[in-house]
Formats: sequence, structure tokens, C-alpha cells
Amino acid sequence: GEADEIFQGRKPCLTLVDGRSFLVLNLTPAESRDGTTWGVTYLDLVERGIQFHDLACDGGTGLRAGVREAGLAIPLRPDLFHILQEAHRLTRRLESAAYKAMETAERARRAALEARGILRRRGPRLKIKVPLPQAEIEEAQAIELFDSWYWLFDEMRQALEPITPAYRIVSVTGTKAVVETAIELLKELNHSSITAFVDNLQEKIPELLAPLEWLEQQLMSVFDGLDADRRAFVIWAWRHRQALNLDIDTDFPETLRPAVRVVWDTLGLFHRSSSLAESLHSWLRPYLQIHRGMPKWLLPLLQIFWNHHTFERGKRAGSSPLEL
Repeated sequence: GEADEIFQGRKPCLTLVDGRSFLVLNLTPAESRDGTTWGVTYLDLVERGIQFHDLACDGGTGLRAGVREAGLAIPLRPDLFHILQEAHRLTRRLESAAYKAMETAERARRAALEARGILRRRGPRLKIKVPLPQAEIEEAQAIELFDSWYWLFDEMRQALEPITPAYRIVSVTGTKAVVETAIELLKELNHSSITAFVDNLQEKIPELLAPLEWLEQQLMSVFDGLDADRRAFVIWAWRHRQALNLDIDTDFPETLRPAVRVVWDTLGLFHRSSSLAESLHSWLRPYLQIHRGMPKWLLPLLQIFWNHHTFERGKRAGSSPLEL
């Protein structure tokens, strides 16, 4: 499951979608967003026959409190989508600061050349904000800060991928070591925004590793009966199954089919983002703006339409969420 909240006119709505079929499970406005309100919503879904495998959501206190109050014994996944979104905003700020420092240094260089008579131009002499030596120092520092942040965060992001470039299941121990080392090195950059980001990220390390631990445990018994090359082949086939239109019953030897089914089903359940719920919100937002609110009839109508419409492209093309 994927859970997120959307607001219109300060009125909250809990959005719940299925992470595999993109079926909208809940789209009902409420008077408040506390744990009790969302807990009742979760219980209502369970009574209707919805079985949660896990739930990915952001740091919203109401979302998580609702799971606790409903007594649902399901793993909560940290929303990687929001973490990456915050990291991208920080990347843009650091990149902008680096370009600004480069522009200031370049202007100081041109002013120095003009003062020495090497560079001639019309109009008054260039005015500079800081002397050239200081501008060059600040330029080098800004560039080094951006490069260090970008490289270390990218290393951390790649380490959290469940599948390596060699089509192996990632080692949880190795991932933890990379993430912890990257966080320590990022703290040494002594930048307030970076430090605040990694402090928050450090608290989420157990939750970030939990899906990888689950994947490692689920596939351990299956992979024990396969050599390294066959393991890589099964994962490679899963990664390219749609492009190659692979069918387990016809495209794999009979002895390998049971393992392929288990591995593919397990990888299909690997889940740690509420990006589908966010995508649905981007589709809902224009309708909410048009009607300037959440009329009681609007969201149920949109839910019915979404669940019955046929996807035109992507891995779900040709099927509706309800069919899937």
C-alpha cells in the first residue's frame, strides 16, 4: 500500500493506493487528520477484505499513528520519494550557490584585467562585491562543496538499490556500511543544510534497510539452490521481462521455473515509495481546483473512473487498475 494526504481548503483526504495495480483503495475527505480518524479508515479497509503487505508513507504523524491505533501489524516503509525530493532541492541550492560564486569570481577577474589595462570595454569600470583573492577562494569552496555532496549522495543512493549493476541482490551489511560512511563524510562538510538532511536520514537508516533485509531473507532459501550465474540470469530476466515479453512457462527450462516464479513475485513486492499516491494527487489537483473544494460526490466519482480506466502506456498498458 501507499498512503498520503492531500488537502483542499484545509480539508484533508487520505489517499490509499495499491502499489502493484495502482488501484485507488480510499479517497475520502475527513474533518481531521489525526491517528483515530485514519485508524478507522484503515480498519474499514480491512473489514472490506483489503490485506496489507506493507505500507509506504512519508513522515506524516497522522498516517503512522493511524496504523498504530488500528493495530495493524504491517511493516511501515519510509517514503524514498520524499527523501529524494528533499535531496534534489538541496542539490539545486548548492548548484545555484556554486554558479553564483563562479559568476562573482569571473566578474572580479574581469575587473582586475580592466584595472591593469589588459581588458578594455565601454562604460564605467566594473564594480566588484569582493576582492579577487577572496572571490576565488569562495568559488573553489562552493564547487568543492557541491561536488562532494553530489558524489556522496549518489553513492548512498546507488547503495540503496536492491539490485546491483551485475544483477546481484545487494548486501544489507555492505549497504549499511556505505550509507553510514557517506553520512559521516557529509557531516564533515560543515554545511548546515547538509547536516540537517543527513541527521534526519540517519534516524531513518533502520527503516531504509528494512525492505532490503526483507528481500535478502525472502530470496535466501531460493538462491541456495542456484549458482551465481543462474541467480544473475533470473534477476536479469526479471529486469527485462517487459521489454522481452518473457513468459515463465515457455521461456525458461522446467527445472528453473519454480525458482523464477518465487524470485519474480518477491521482487514484485519490493516496495518503499509513495510515488504512485503522489502521481494520483497531481491528477486530482486540477479537479479540486476547478470545484474549489471537495464536494461529497467528486472524489467517489473520480475514484470509480480511475479504477475502471485502461492504462494506455507503461507496464500496466492494456489493463485497468481493477482488472490488475
